[in-house]
Amino acid sequence: MICIVDCRCINLKKNHGISRYTFEIIRNSQDYVKERLVLLSSGKNHEQLEKHFGKSVREIIKLKSTFLSPLENIEIPYVVNKIANYTNGKVAYFSPSFSSPPIVNKNVRMFITIHDIMHIEFYKSMKNKLYYSTLVKYYIKRANKIFTVSYYSKERILKYYPLARDKVEVVYPGLDFSTFSKLDQENKKKYSDEFKFLPTKFFLFIGNNKPHKNFSYAYKLFKELKKYYPEHKLITNVGFNFKDKEVLFLEKINDRLLNYLYNTCEAFIYPSLYEGFGLPPLEALACGAKVISSTLASLPEVLGNFAIYIDVTKPAEENAKIIAENLTKWNLYYQDVKRFLERYDWRQCSEKIFKYIFDTL
Repeated sequence: MICIVDCRCINLKKNHGISRYTFEIIRNSQDYVKERLVLLSSGKNHEQLEKHFGKSVREIIKLKSTFLSPLENIEIPYVVNKIANYTNGKVAYFSPSFSSPPIVNKNVRMFITIHDIMHIEFYKSMKNKLYYSTLVKYYIKRANKIFTVSYYSKERILKYYPLARDKVEVVYPGLDFSTFSKLDQENKKKYSDEFKFLPTKFFLFIGNNKPHKNFSYAYKLFKELKKYYPEHKLITNVGFNFKDKEVLFLEKINDRLLNYLYNTCEAFIYPSLYEGFGLPPLEALACGAKVISSTLASLPEVLGNFAIYIDVTKPAEENAKIIAENLTKWNLYYQDVKRFLERYDWRQCSEKIFKYIFDTL
C-alpha cells in the first residue's frame, strides 16, 4: 500500500503557501508513512527533494511536466496507472494543491487539498471558471476525501460544490515553532548585531503584491500611522515603482531574518482581503508580535482573540486612530498565545491526513 504525492510545487527558495504546506506534511510524517510514499518531483526541485527525503521515502520520480503545466494531465495519470498496475491497485494519489489531473483508474484512491476557492470568488476570469468547472469539479467528484485548511474554506467550497458535503475535512496547517519563536534578550542582542542595517522602530508587512494581499492599503495605513509614530519605518518584501525613504524594501528575507523582524516590529500589518488560512500572522504571533488584521475571510477564525481587527473598507485614517489607541494597551500574556497556537501543529496535520489516506486503502 503506497501513496503517490505530487510535490512539484515545493520550492525551498521561496517556501511559502502550498510549497511550505506540502513540504511540512512530508517532513513531519511518521517513518512508517514515509516508507510508503512515492514523491513526484519536477526538474526544478528534484535535487531538493532527494536531499531532504531521498533516504526516507520509498521513491522519488522526476516528471517532465512542471507544476500546473498542461502536460501534467497526461503524464501524471500515466505514472499513477503504471504504479497501480505493479501494486495490484493498492495505491492512493494525493494532490496537496488544486492541481487535479484526471485519473480515471477506479482502483486508485484520490485525495486533494483545496486551500481556498479564491480563483472563483476573487480572481474571476473565464480561464479560472473553466478550470474549476471542469478539472477541479471532476476531481472533487472523484476524490475519496477533500482536505481544506479552515472552516471558512469548507463553507465556501460547499457553496460551489454542495455534493462534496460528506467528503470535505478541515485539517489545520501547522506552525514551525523551531523557526518562529519569541527571542530572549540575549538572542535579540545577537540578532541585532547581525542585522544592524535595520531600523529599530518599524511596522512590518510580509506578503506579495497580488491584489488580495492588499499591500496598497497597508501602505496607506502606515502613512497614517506616522502621525502617531513619527520615528517608525515600514519594512516589507513587496516592491513598488516609487521611492519612499520611510519604507525599507527587503527583496530576500530568509526565515532567520523574518523571525527577527517578527520579534522586533511595532506590529505586523495584515489587511488581507481573502485568505483560506493565513500563516504569516500566526508566525508573527508565535514570535510575540502584535498583529493588525482585517476581519475578512478565514482570519478571525484562525487568529481568534489574538489580533487587533480593522475594517479595511473604512478609510486608512480612521483605522490608524483605532490602531494607535489599541497598541498602547494591547498586552497579551505570551503563555496564552502559545496555548492558543498549539492547535496549529504540523505533526498533527500530517498524521490526520495520512490516517485518512491509509485507512481507506
